[in-house]
Amino acid sequence: MPVKKSAIQVIKQNVGVDISKDDFKVCFYRLDQNGNKSTNGSRTFNNTLAGFMAFMKWIESKRIDSLTVRITIEATGVYYENLSYFLNDNGYRVSVVLPNKSKDYAKSLNLKTKTDKEDAKMLGQMGIERDLFQWQPISTKMRILKQLTRDRVSILREKVVLNNKIHALNHSFEPNKKVLKRSKQRLKLLNEQLKEVEKEIEQTVKADELLNAKVTNICKVKGLGIITVATVIAETNGFLLFTSRSQLTSYAGYDVVEKESGTSVKGKPRISKKGNTHIRRALYFPAITLVKYEPQFKQLFDRVVERSAIKMKGYVAVQRKALILIYTLFKNNTPYDSNYQNPKKETKEKVSKIVDRTPVLPTLDACSMATSFVL
Repeated sequence: MPVKKSAIQVIKQNVGVDISKDDFKVCFYRLDQNGNKSTNGSRTFNNTLAGFMAFMKWIESKRIDSLTVRITIEATGVYYENLSYFLNDNGYRVSVVLPNKSKDYAKSLNLKTKTDKEDAKMLGQMGIERDLFQWQPISTKMRILKQLTRDRVSILREKVVLNNKIHALNHSFEPNKKVLKRSKQRLKLLNEQLKEVEKEIEQTVKADELLNAKVTNICKVKGLGIITVATVIAETNGFLLFTSRSQLTSYAGYDVVEKESGTSVKGKPRISKKGNTHIRRALYFPAITLVKYEPQFKQLFDRVVERSAIKMKGYVAVQRKALILIYTLFKNNTPYDSNYQNPKKETKEKVSKIVDRTPVLPTLDACSMATSFVL
């Protein structure tokens, strides 16, 4: 009598989502116990609340109740945010991937066709094969702080453009006085808005007692002001999902990458810059002040410049160390101490001193010389 084959069991299910301003494409992916991957339908929904509700009903009609449904969304501008919050509030496990990561994954599959439907399919497969981090919504307080700090950067950029325009007008032949007047009025408005947004950032920080205490502790570092610290904290959601310094430096793009292959390819080590540009921008000018006023940062800067003969590398190293310092002080909720010594470093120094005091045994030549002298 022939043996009846057992049903192949599905062990994982994931939905890939490629989203744009008006709509989003989805693809339902499954993985069975034999390692086989298969799609279970694809569809397009409107990027509206009604579309979100229809998408949720579609998922429930295809899912296996005993398994968690994972959803992988590519972070396209800000268009992914509403859907991510909606799915998270309804109990789905959401993972948001950066475009550069999904692009690299697509390259690994040697995909040549790029459409929204194919991207949704690729993201569905990516969520099946990779153990992606679960997305956590940013708190209301951090979301406000993030919008304010980014608005400040936007105003500063507009100021640079306007200052350049006024400079060009002043040095041009017979500049139009009315054009110059309107430009100066806009510049005055931008200066007023800059002061206003900086005041709002300070008020937002001070409104939270715990956050204010942590920021005050960090601001004891000469060179790190409330605007810089608030920017770093807002861009990292208060370091909520970070458990190590390496994760943080990679997120900010300060991780070092090397390119070597055989004897012909030997690139210089450099930072990846594949990370949050807002953090790197916020730490650029503070790094110059840190080198000037904080001895430990000055020592680091001098050491890197002496080795590489490139000042920019020294400042980048200072930026990276400043970021780690902000992370450490914020997590531990401790004030900055410029005279602090790492206990592990002190232990190593003590061990080295003990080793230095260990008596050195005489050599064979020294013993023979001593014997001949006595005889």
